[in-house]
Formats: sequence, C-alpha cells, structure tokens
Amino acid sequence: MASSTHVRILPLADFKPISSSRAWVSIPNPNGLPLIATATSDKTARVYSLKNFTLHSTLEGGHARSVRSVAWKPVTKNTGTLCLATGSFDATMGIWRRSEESFAAREEEKQIHTATEDEDAIEVEITSDGAAKPVPRLLQGDESETEDDWEFAIVLEGHDSEVKTVAYSPSGQWLASCSRDKSIWVWEEIGEEGEDEFETVAVLQEHTADVKYVCWRKDDGNGEVLASASYDDTIRFWRGDDEGEWSCVAVLEGHEGTVWSLDWEPEVSQKKFDSESSPKPDDYSPRIPRLISASADCTIRVWTQAPAPPPPNKPSYFNTGIPSTMRPPPSNEVWECTATLPKVHTLPIYAVNWSTKSGRVVSTGGDGKIAIYEEREKGRTSVGGAIEKEWVILGVLEGGHGPYEINHVAWCQRFDVGRKDAGEEMVISSGDDGVVRAWALEGVTAPEAKLLTVTP
Repeated sequence: MASSTHVRILPLADFKPISSSRAWVSIPNPNGLPLIATATSDKTARVYSLKNFTLHSTLEGGHARSVRSVAWKPVTKNTGTLCLATGSFDATMGIWRRSEESFAAREEEKQIHTATEDEDAIEVEITSDGAAKPVPRLLQGDESETEDDWEFAIVLEGHDSEVKTVAYSPSGQWLASCSRDKSIWVWEEIGEEGEDEFETVAVLQEHTADVKYVCWRKDDGNGEVLASASYDDTIRFWRGDDEGEWSCVAVLEGHEGTVWSLDWEPEVSQKKFDSESSPKPDDYSPRIPRLISASADCTIRVWTQAPAPPPPNKPSYFNTGIPSTMRPPPSNEVWECTATLPKVHTLPIYAVNWSTKSGRVVSTGGDGKIAIYEEREKGRTSVGGAIEKEWVILGVLEGGHGPYEINHVAWCQRFDVGRKDAGEEMVISSGDDGVVRAWALEGVTAPEAKLLTVTP
C-alpha cells in the first residue's frame, strides 16, 4: 500500500551576505564537511557554512567573467587539502586549493566559544509587538576569511566559449567540462596531489549545439561513465577504453527541447524495491543506475538501459595493433525512457537532483517552482510478479524566489542547530536574485494535501 505521506516545503534560512548578482548553482561538499559552494555572476565563487548559513570564504581574482559552475573534488585519500574547480564564462576553468587544517581549527575555535548549540547559537529578538523571536547568532570565527584564504592554483584553458558545467568523477581521477562551443573536455591530474599538473585526455565533439551539463556515474566494473546534456535536445554517454580512448557509447533521444540537467540514480533508490526475502542468484550483480533528465520541454524523464543483445563475434582486427581511429565504433548501449514524472513546471526545467539519502527527486526552473517527487510501489503485475512503480508529487512550492527564476536546486544534509537528527535533509535553491535559500521539509498527512502548493 502506498504511503499517504506528503511534504510541505518551508523557508529555513537565506545564506548571508546575499550576492548582488545572479547565483547560478550551489553544490554541497561531498566529503561530509558542512560547506556549500556557490557560483555567482560577480566573477567569484562563495563558500558558505551549513551550520549557520553565513559566508565562510570567497574565491575571487581567478576569472574575468561570471563563474557559472563549481565542483568539489571527492576525497579518496587524506591529503589535508580542500580542492574546488570553477568554470567560467571567460572560457576557462580554475583549480582552487585550501588547507583543511585551517577549516578544522576554526571549527574547534567556534566550539570553544559555544557552550551549547541550543543556548549559544540562538539569540532572542524582541519584536514590535513584544513577542520573543529566536534568531541565529553569528558565532566568533564565522565571518568571511580574510587570511589563509583559498589559493588559485592553476587555470585550465582549451574551450573557445563559455564553460557551462564542471564535474569531478567519483574517483577524483577525471575532471570534465562542457561549453557553449559544443565540446566536452576530459582532464586528468597527473603527478602527486597539489602539483597542479593537468593533462587533456579527451575532447569530445559529437553534440551539434551547446553542451549544458555533464555528470559522472561511478565505476560499475566497466569504468566511470560521463553523461552530457545539450541544446541539441539529446543526452550522450561517454566512456574511456583500456587504451585511454574516449568514445560515445549511447545517445538518448526523446526530449523536445534543451536538456538542462541530469543526475544518476543513487544506491538508496536502486535498493528501495529490493525484497529482502528474495534470494539473489549466484550470478547476481547490481543493476546499472537509471538516469534522470530535465528539459526545456517542461518534462522530467527517467532512462533505463535496455537488456544487451548477445555480443557479436568481433573481427580479428580488434585484437591487433590497428589504431583506434581505424577501427569500427564500439557497439552503442540502448537506453529507453521508462518513466515521465508528473507534470508540474510550465517553463523550462533548469535543475533536477536525486537524493542520495531518501531517493526522492527535486526540480526547479524558470517558473520559480520547487517540486519534490517520490517513486512508489503501485502494485504487482501478478501474484509474485514484477513490481509496478509510479512517480507521485509530494509537494510543490510556488514562487520560491519571488518573481525571479531559480537556476539550481540540490539536496543537502542539515548541520544547523534546528535539525531533528543527523541525517535530516534540506533543499538548497539558487536564484537570479542572488539569493541562496535553504528549505526545510515537513511531513503532512493525506487530508492536508490541499495545502501542498504554497507561496512563501
């Protein structure tokens, strides 16, 4: 039986200070640190604290035009350094580094000045009507850093036009960038961490229009896979072979407008409908994650890989030293659109994000709406048969940034004192008004469903 639980999306906090120019994207740190990085049109990237929603540090001086995208490098080994990549409308990418020790020292200092989170992180403000209103207090050490700031380590050049997105692979080995010049570049950092030597390993140019977005799938045994979304209405998958040659292995067609955003299905969603009582065969292997996409055609689609046909006998030249440029292209994977989420948006959808904790999906776009969806069990095709699933709308927020477009939305772990438990999530939105806003989620029962669509 499907649950009747829905959610109400409530304003939690605005990150301060607010940027005077457009906020493009906000990306939480993937390594468990209470930090989120924002790309802005004022040529800077800002790092905010997730504990009190205040500015932690500013990355400036590296770009001549808007910073359009940011990406944290995943930590795969303890190097003691934070690393952030930025992509700019000046056609370059920047690599920024900062000692993690300085961050840890500041956090320890803040704890010393905070007797308890509940008492010292909140002050009471008396309103005009005499009521007591609790407000967050800026703790010592929370101000924007003026010393020991981020180092602009290196600039990466190659694109001929605006860089739209930068993305690190889950292993941290690869850094991908995409551009208005219709190309995707894949970079590899060579040498030891911090030596700042990068090598271009691939320039992928099969899209016929601007490439808007790139994102990585973790290694499933066949290497990490890069997905790209374009103004040409298509999605492409790219993979490197054993010889270091990168090629397109799938083309997904079906959208009738620019594909703005992509995200891979997280593990929690893959396991959601697994039956613990069903024994798995000896040859069982985890299935390939699905992909979700958002488009200017106002649809959000879910893509699933179709079963692969038996591999054909390869000609003998696959086992020879013939250069890859002379070989036939690799067999393409076949992917199918297996679901379209319920329609919410009336203008282009700019961002979609799949929660790694709950498996829920959040979206936003030019209409200023924020929508949350969940995949649920609908029933079974027969007794003991396959599970039928459906996507439902859990909640919709109208006008999240007033009359302004919302450019990006993301799930984020809560670190603030108001959280109910350590695993609680919130939603972060970034808008044309320069505001980066945190939203709390409140569960409501079925009779309250009429209240789901609200205006802040």
